[in-house]
Amino acid sequence: MSAFFAAAGANAAPPFPDLSEREREVLALLADGAGNAVIAHRLSLSPETVRNHVSNVLAKLQVTDRAQAGAQAREAGLRRDR
Repeated sequence: MSAFFAAAGANAAPPFPDLSEREREVLALLADGAGNAVIAHRLSLSPETVRNHVSNVLAKLQVTDRAQAGAQAREAGLRRDR
């Protein structure tokens, strides 16, 4: 999974340690502006599972919407390798 995210350093802890690995994947795609259907397709998950992950991410980050979560992710350097 470490190949999915670009980290500041090779041994750096992943951002948002309270999130599961899957929740960080969802957050990275969310930060890229992907909707639930796109996230579900890219991660081979059901839309309901994505909805649950997004809800968990919002709660754990203590934000009220996707835009705030995405902004925090980008500020923390959480992004997908391109």
